[in-house]
Amino acid sequence: MSTNRAGATIETAIARHVASIFDHDRQGTTVGQIRQRITDNFEPAELQTGQDNQPPALVALHRRIIAAFTPVGKAYNTPDRVSELAELRESLERQRSSQQVNGQKYLLDYAKSQLLIERQQLFLKNEFTEGFGRIEAWVLSIAFLTLVLLNVVSIFWALPLLTLSIGRAWYLDRQCKRRLGKIVEIDTLIERIKHVP
Repeated sequence: MSTNRAGATIETAIARHVASIFDHDRQGTTVGQIRQRITDNFEPAELQTGQDNQPPALVALHRRIIAAFTPVGKAYNTPDRVSELAELRESLERQRSSQQVNGQKYLLDYAKSQLLIERQQLFLKNEFTEGFGRIEAWVLSIAFLTLVLLNVVSIFWALPLLTLSIGRAWYLDRQCKRRLGKIVEIDTLIERIKHVP
């Protein structure tokens, strides 16, 4: 048996099976009943050419939109209108002033915090300079005087070094006084910020 003949036999068997399913004599099967409903009893209904463009939901929405955007029938120069406009202006001015006050308050708080940080840094630098500067001056002065008293170094060699030590102490003292002046300025600025309404 060749392949062509086998293919023809299979095709014939499939065709017989399909024909037996859709056979008109077997109206009792489900497939037959569905076929009959679709093909034999089909009666096309009349086509409606008119479309309903006025559904109730769409009409209600349209009316609400129109009602929302229609102007109120008031005269523009009535006393009610003038009072409403005055109230609107007052409320706008209050909102603007509150926003400016909040922004200004935030900036003042930020400036105050930055001034406090700078004050603290200056105070710490001042404390370290005063403390270590005094220790340095005392140690150098005592060391040079000890060397002079023990006759290790003559007074002529110790005087320039002693003068250098005193000059360094004087320079550190001036730096501390300058920082104290800046601290006083910062304190006055902070007080002014505290008293701003």
